[in-house]
Amino acid sequence: MNNQFFPIPSARQFLMGACFCAALAPSALFADSEHEINELKNKIEEERVRLDAMEKQLSQLSPQDMEESDAATDQGLSGIRQLIAADGRNDPYLDKDFTKSIPLVGSPWRFSFGGYAKTDLIHDFSGHGDEQEFILSQIPVEGSPQEGSYSHIQISETRFHFETRNSDSAHENSLYIEFDFFDKSNTFSPRLRHAYVRYGKLLVGQTWTLLSELRQLPLMLDFAAGDSILGGRTQQLRWTEHSKDKTLGWAIALESFNDSAIYNPTSLDGIARSNFPRLTTGVTKLWDRLTWSSGVSVTQLRFDGTQEVSDTSELAVTATTAGRVYLTPSKTHWFGFGFGYQSGSITDVITFANGGIPNAAIDDNGELELAKAWNTQLGLNTIWTSKLSSNFSYAYTKMTHTPDAFEPEWIRIGSAFHANLIYKYDDQLSLGIEAMHGDRENINGDSGDAQRLQFSSFYYF
Repeated sequence: MNNQFFPIPSARQFLMGACFCAALAPSALFADSEHEINELKNKIEEERVRLDAMEKQLSQLSPQDMEESDAATDQGLSGIRQLIAADGRNDPYLDKDFTKSIPLVGSPWRFSFGGYAKTDLIHDFSGHGDEQEFILSQIPVEGSPQEGSYSHIQISETRFHFETRNSDSAHENSLYIEFDFFDKSNTFSPRLRHAYVRYGKLLVGQTWTLLSELRQLPLMLDFAAGDSILGGRTQQLRWTEHSKDKTLGWAIALESFNDSAIYNPTSLDGIARSNFPRLTTGVTKLWDRLTWSSGVSVTQLRFDGTQEVSDTSELAVTATTAGRVYLTPSKTHWFGFGFGYQSGSITDVITFANGGIPNAAIDDNGELELAKAWNTQLGLNTIWTSKLSSNFSYAYTKMTHTPDAFEPEWIRIGSAFHANLIYKYDDQLSLGIEAMHGDRENINGDSGDAQRLQFSSFYYF
């Protein structure tokens, strides 16, 4: 094949239109002689014959010839082919069900990258023990030394994620990975939040435990605003079923659990470990203006004694119910709620997990004594205008049974109230200010409170 470039069939209309425009030019419209008009007609007929010949040659091209022709265009040949090729060139890259995604060429997979950059300016009035987040267990109590007020700037909550989906799969087939920078030992290192695979009804990897219902939480600026919710991220195997209309869901999971969180103050010989992972199940129901979920988990707390210490074990149980109620038909205002109970599993409450409080203690006789607690998390979201919204959150948790061996300075009761105002400049940039107040009471009765103010910016990408 020579290097001649053949226009694609749609070029015919373009050239024909050009010729007809020439035929209608002022020189033709106002010609004084019939000879000039006939001359223009002859030119149009010649162009028609030439186009017919070129179309015939084009139809005889092999696929390889077509690829060479396209390559020639990409190398800089100008003409009608390039203009027409631009029409619809983005179609293969668009997927309304998977926004911001592009195809991985040569495969059925699509890829997406996103997240947000968040900057926090924090001013603490009370010498709170954690400068990054308002953790209830770090509220100073009476008698403890306080550093006084301070300010802190951070980008630790900046978050980014990767997701791939197989668009040709008969099942949901995807991989999701998310990082932030909330590793307090090294704020410059990414921290893995989520890493899981979905294949049909099966989920495998690390993500929120089945007990977590995040729809109860409004948008808060403080990273620990959900300090009293149940759950957290954990490694798991999960199977999910849905009704045909997707309004009812049921799931069961085997989850990793901190079975070593048994306090051993007298250093008895032995090791804490369970025989099996935690078994968790839950159900979710959707109505027009109500989302509700409930779950329960059971796991074994076990201490394997050595030498003269006997083995002992107890069953740990967690139960939770949570959801969201839309207060208006437009769903612009909603109320979130969550309640839970824990027996031998208080580390399911983020307040106690952040405070390093164990699930149980083993006494001098080698017997396990379980810690028990309950929690609640309430939230309110309201939209004032198209640009302004506010969020309110109240968190409360209390240890109702404290093992005798627990340390007296450990937190027993904690509560916090958050309120913010957020300004949405556009779909990418939002600015907000949040005020917070927290209270803490220890096992020995010592108590304290703290206040903090936080300014934040979100830049979504």
